[in-house]
Amino acid sequence: MRSLIRSRRSEPRALSLALALALGTPSLAVAAEDPAVAAAEDAAREKFSEGNLAYDLGEFDRALKAFSEAYRLKPLPAFLFNIAQCHRQLNNPSRAAFFYRRYLALSQGEPANADVARELSAEMETQARVQEEQRRERERFARDRELQKAREQAALAEARANEAKLAVSPSAAPEQNGASQALAMQAPEASVQTEAGASKPLTRRWYFWAGVGAAALLTGGAVWAATAPGPRDTTLGTVGR
Repeated sequence: MRSLIRSRRSEPRALSLALALALGTPSLAVAAEDPAVAAAEDAAREKFSEGNLAYDLGEFDRALKAFSEAYRLKPLPAFLFNIAQCHRQLNNPSRAAFFYRRYLALSQGEPANADVARELSAEMETQARVQEEQRRERERFARDRELQKAREQAALAEARANEAKLAVSPSAAPEQNGASQALAMQAPEASVQTEAGASKPLTRRWYFWAGVGAAALLTGGAVWAATAPGPRDTTLGTVGR
């Protein structure tokens, strides 16, 4: 099998030569019988030359347009190969594979570059499948990203709504208010106890009677000391008293 690289290098020249031979120079008989056909062939030849020049310059969009117009003027299958080549250069593998197949199907007999056309067609079909898978993956990624964005927006909206409820009605947060309510319930009890202790009579307080008892003891001791008899004389009397 011929090298695919070598075949591709010979594609433009071989195709240009084949088209040039197919277009040829219109005979005088054809021109005399049908001037419109001769004019169409002349126009197709001009578009063919324009397409070749644009292809050689790498202007594949312009070349594609010229070859397509040439095929409309004179539908030679070789133009379809040129159109397929333009689509391949423009990274349109699906379209390129289509025109390679049409070139092989519409050619009379098997063209000289049939093997190259088949190889290129298979290569373009593979690239087309890869492109389709990449396109679907990008679409799935875009859908997942939009879904995630929608979820984040919904969560943000819910959080803002909860903040608004708390701002309007603080009781909407029982966990935060529970400690305050417990303290509020305990505070009255302590104040009641304090008030009860403050309102108790003086005669019912323990420290009042403790003071009274201490004062009585001190008073009793002073009275006893004042009324007790004098102390006995414990010394020996003198002789002769």
